[in-house]
Amino acid sequence: LQLVDLATGSGLAELARQQAHAEAIPALADTVVAMARSGLASRSVQEALAGGRLWREVYVAAPVGERAVEGYIDLLYETGDGLVIVDYKTDSVRSDAEIDTKLDQYRLQLATYAEALEAATGLSVTAGRLVFCRVGGAVERDVADLPQARAEVRSLLAGPGA
Repeated sequence: LQLVDLATGSGLAELARQQAHAEAIPALADTVVAMARSGLASRSVQEALAGGRLWREVYVAAPVGERAVEGYIDLLYETGDGLVIVDYKTDSVRSDAEIDTKLDQYRLQLATYAEALEAATGLSVTAGRLVFCRVGGAVERDVADLPQARAEVRSLLAGPGA
């Protein structure tokens, strides 16, 4: 999804197969293609294409508290309210409960990206979203408590005695 044309999907199958070979899972190439297609069809990608500006594989680094944080945002797009951070996941999840567990595990990652992005750009981040790319279609979940998760990140990175 970092290289394919998000609007047309042109070349997706070949790129996905190349990536499957690069990751030493050539037998799963068809699965990788299906998962990538689910990501392309996701609400997040469609919103990104319909809205304002969008960016992929955005490197972000900034001081947060006493530390510097960095990472790559899979998809970042602009809405009238602010920026939306999207992180694609390929975790094997079969139920809503498993998805919710994964969301809980990744919420601080997205909150850290939001903190770093706002620190680096001064722009407001309004949402952090996980897109679980699956063969049967993507499942998406927003970090429901992004402001609280961001407060946790600031507290964790504030340094000793804070």
